[in-house]
Amino acid sequence: MADRATTLPELLTGLADSDRKVLFPTSGATLPHRALPALARSTGALLTAKGVVRDEVVGLLIPTGPEWLSSFFGVSMIGAVVSTLPLPPVVLDPEAVAQGLLPIVAAADLRHLVVAGVGRAVGAALAEARPELAVIDVTEVPAGNVPDVPVRPHDRAVVQFSSGSTARPKGVVLTHQAMLTGVSAINTHIQTVPEDLLVGWVPLFHDMGLVSLLCSLLTPCDAHLFGPQSFIRDPGAIVEHIAEAGGTIVTGPNFSYDKFVEAAQGRSLDLSRWRLALNGAETVRPDTVTDFQRTFGPCGVPSSTMYPCYGMAEATLAVTLPKLGTPPRMLTVDRERTELNGPVVFDERGRRLVGVGVAVPGMEIAIAGTDGEHLPEGWLGEIHIRGAAVTRGYLGETPRADDDWLSTGDLGFLDNGELFIVGRRKEMIIVRGRNFFPDEVENSVRDLDVVHRGHCVAVAHPFEERIVVVAETAAQTGAEAGSIQGAVQSALGLAAVDVVLVPPRSLPRTTSGKWQRTLVAELVRRHLTDTPPQEDSS
Repeated sequence: MADRATTLPELLTGLADSDRKVLFPTSGATLPHRALPALARSTGALLTAKGVVRDEVVGLLIPTGPEWLSSFFGVSMIGAVVSTLPLPPVVLDPEAVAQGLLPIVAAADLRHLVVAGVGRAVGAALAEARPELAVIDVTEVPAGNVPDVPVRPHDRAVVQFSSGSTARPKGVVLTHQAMLTGVSAINTHIQTVPEDLLVGWVPLFHDMGLVSLLCSLLTPCDAHLFGPQSFIRDPGAIVEHIAEAGGTIVTGPNFSYDKFVEAAQGRSLDLSRWRLALNGAETVRPDTVTDFQRTFGPCGVPSSTMYPCYGMAEATLAVTLPKLGTPPRMLTVDRERTELNGPVVFDERGRRLVGVGVAVPGMEIAIAGTDGEHLPEGWLGEIHIRGAAVTRGYLGETPRADDDWLSTGDLGFLDNGELFIVGRRKEMIIVRGRNFFPDEVENSVRDLDVVHRGHCVAVAHPFEERIVVVAETAAQTGAEAGSIQGAVQSALGLAAVDVVLVPPRSLPRTTSGKWQRTLVAELVRRHLTDTPPQEDSS
């Protein structure tokens, strides 16, 4: 059975008994679970004929569709390691996309790249720039059987690069055991059943998209997968599909739920089967939680459906998830009196934070001070994790011991066993002895009329103890900057703010839709010094 698998090939073999399917609404294609093992074997035979060998890292450059699944499992079946490369929703310039991917191709030392769809043109451009790279089109599936390659739980299964890691790429190495442990922990925690229906749009090269799909296969239950382009073009169509198809589980970063709320205005929807809206991959905004509950409550969606979570590729995905059936908790922290290595002070006039749940089965969480020692509950420090689903290291680096704690780089605290995230340590901005995080600055201005669709990014000033807000705005009369500065000062008591105004749709995002903060910081530096920007590594 698929739900007892300890390796990806075992998961695949178990699907032969499943009567469920993966549907791709945009194209209308359907992939029955029981058809996937044969397709993966054919792809595995093709890869073997092309020279792919055991434990080799193989790149996938394939949009969301049946070919993605057959290729992913085809690589796994022959004992090779999958690395899913980020592919933009729309490829207008294959050579430009290829240039952005070259650092990942080099870091992974790829010899073979599997392509389909829009990935073909990008693959051809990559091969031209890197002649030793062999490009394999999965439509060229020959007759033949995949060799019998034993795959063990501790073998490498996946190397995961983040969608924004194109400058200094860092590949997270996950074994089959880590992958299946992480997937199983999520299913156990959220109690998935065959009657569930996953509706997703997050690209499959992203850890949230990949692991969500694997959760549906391990259950097994149906999954309806849109491509990210469908979400960008018409998020309302996906909300309507959730209603019409009876979707029960949806995943996405916080901004996607803002888009769903906006798109749902004026629509009559029956969403009574929707039980979980997993919200992760970026900061969960309190306003998003309340807007979601207010908008979708009349559609039959319980307040506990909004499901804030915390995860990372290094943990396969989920670190914490809320207790089922409980609405999100919020706490208000006094930002002036709460400091690292100290107790969290609460004040109703402070900064609201959304709880992201408790540790999933098999995961341990600790809060560490700057000296590395673990702090008591209710104290602010860096989040450390460990467990069977956590990576032992990064590609090309010495593996850490199984019982070592992994430093996440995120700051937070525990309250009654629930984790609250304050922000990324490397993104913390210090101004005159006070600590600020980008999201709280952005939240203070994103609802202003002068800010186009709430699009703004806050970064540290490169030379002074100030904060720079880069905001998209349609009109640039000179008054917009003053409005933004005033909003930050009113909300946070912070006057040391500069504003850079840019046209709508010009702030850079990763291919999974998140802001490229490091690139924005480089653009600010260029704005101030004419220094050429570099690509984002976050």
